[in-house]
Amino acid sequence: MLRWFLVSLLSLTVLLLALFGAGWIWIDHRDLAAFATPRLEKKLGRTVHIGALHVHPGAWLTIDADDISIANIASGTRPQMMTLGHLGAQIRLTSLIWGPPEARNIVISKFSGLFERTPAHLPNWRFGPHQNEPRAPLTPEEQAKADTPPDLGNAPGLRNATILDSDVTYRSANGASYRTTLEKVEFASTSDSSPFTMTLTGAYNDTPVSISAEMEPINDLRKTPARPYATTAHVTSGDMTSDFTGTLTDPVNFEGVEGHTTVTTPTSDTLFSVAGIKGDHAPVKLTLSGDFSHSGDDWHFTKAHGTIQTSTMESGDFTLIEGSHGKPDDVTAKTGFGCLDINGLMPILAPSGAKGSKKGPSTLHADLLLITPPDPDPLVHFELTARQLIYNTLDFSNLRIQGAQTPNRIEIPLLRLDYIGASLSADGRIEADGTSSRVSADVALTHGDIDRLRRVAGLAPVPVKGSLNFRITASSKNVHTLNEAISRADMTAAVSMEKGEIAKEIVEAASMDLRLLFRHAKGVTPITCLLGVLQMHQGIGTVIPLRLRTGAGTIAAKANFDLRRKWLDLVFASRPFSTSFFALDVPVRVSGPFDAPTLSLAKWSKVGRDMLADSNAVTNLPPALQGFAASNACARPTR
Repeated sequence: MLRWFLVSLLSLTVLLLALFGAGWIWIDHRDLAAFATPRLEKKLGRTVHIGALHVHPGAWLTIDADDISIANIASGTRPQMMTLGHLGAQIRLTSLIWGPPEARNIVISKFSGLFERTPAHLPNWRFGPHQNEPRAPLTPEEQAKADTPPDLGNAPGLRNATILDSDVTYRSANGASYRTTLEKVEFASTSDSSPFTMTLTGAYNDTPVSISAEMEPINDLRKTPARPYATTAHVTSGDMTSDFTGTLTDPVNFEGVEGHTTVTTPTSDTLFSVAGIKGDHAPVKLTLSGDFSHSGDDWHFTKAHGTIQTSTMESGDFTLIEGSHGKPDDVTAKTGFGCLDINGLMPILAPSGAKGSKKGPSTLHADLLLITPPDPDPLVHFELTARQLIYNTLDFSNLRIQGAQTPNRIEIPLLRLDYIGASLSADGRIEADGTSSRVSADVALTHGDIDRLRRVAGLAPVPVKGSLNFRITASSKNVHTLNEAISRADMTAAVSMEKGEIAKEIVEAASMDLRLLFRHAKGVTPITCLLGVLQMHQGIGTVIPLRLRTGAGTIAAKANFDLRRKWLDLVFASRPFSTSFFALDVPVRVSGPFDAPTLSLAKWSKVGRDMLADSNAVTNLPPALQGFAASNACARPTR
């Protein structure tokens, strides 16, 4: 009986070994493509093609697959979502039993993946029976579950892997494509407890990129997300270098990222290329460093500092919120500069072909392009401060500006800066006007010292001292740049002075005081008030009223001018009730080119007489200026 049992047991063992050996030989020589294809098609709900699939048993199970493709969704932009030339891999047989899996000699070649959203915002990476049906937005609970990092507790040990001649493309619903070319990618580790390394040579949107990274051992990867996974990376692209040191809680999806990064480039050619900016641009030297983080739809670059050309950024906080369900991204930027040199930044701010975009920074012709796209992506909200601002030949200080870009509109609710002791504040807006833009602004300037203003303007000394206050409303239509908007502006402005002084001889000369024939008036007389109102249309304007009231007399004037022709017509007269007994109070007209006007008596011509009548009229002001002018004593007509 015992002998029979032993013989039977031995026979069964031999039979099992024979069956196992036969199965081993059968699998080793069998093409499993026909076996795997229908099962994969049923699971994915897509047409699948596998040219060949072989499994070779052994201590290391070897897998070889060739000519694999998975069909795209019906509304996709190409027939196949993914294609693969060859896949080779070895898996330790015992690791499939005892885990976690261990793989080596992985080779992926000629992989091409297209991940896209259709115009109806259907993602092609959704598989299953309802993949072509629109879905309602996820509930908060569903979104939280979708955002949960994957469990990497059984992440396979990877000794070495290589990806060759491959590419991955993401295509958005509006048709924008972002293509990553993987010329050669290598992963390596000697064991699950040794550092895990990666090197990559490829391109992003045809811009060459090389990356080298050293990560923590795979044993530490399996502890995520409970324990962040540390990595360091070095990126080079052309003359740009970037370094990152930080951690990730979801390395597979590049989520939960926190770390410090630096970017350095002497020309910014790579950044222009990645941003899709083509054409001939002057080199832009850039050095920035700061803290980078990414989680879900939120991207942050904080505590940023560095230099951009000759401008020094002392603080920067940038936030990008990815748009969902066809909505644009939203960018918020808060930056603080020590010196902000617009002339040096013109290669960034001006497109190819615009002023200031030629080789070499523009120092005298800086100009900002005024663009109001109908569907901006991203939407932009910004706040910028600078202790010093340089624009063309102007040098400002203490700049603060807030703004927002929304569809067909850029809103500037706050602009403040100081200039040669004067304080300027403004608000404005840029709106779409067909293929161009429409600009409007309200400006206030206070404490404008007359002597400092005339020196900046290049004018000769004037016998008047004091501070001026301005209120300006301006608008421009059918413009494309800031300088164009300024030169073509329609403007109404009021200038006021309530404290100052003027040389007595000027007042007596204006009133034709006979005493000037026998003596030279000395000293100054206080200015009780000064008020001027300017209205200008594309360089042609009128100043009315223009009144100056002093202790020695009151002067009223009107001026017409044309800045393009450099032509002036000015009538002024002292008011009889305000001057001395010896004043003739004869109205005077100054008319002609700026550099050679002629002098005559105003009452000798009808134009002069009409201008005299107008000089004492009350001008209709826009609501924004009425309160400012009404508070000035010179707003009241003189007798």
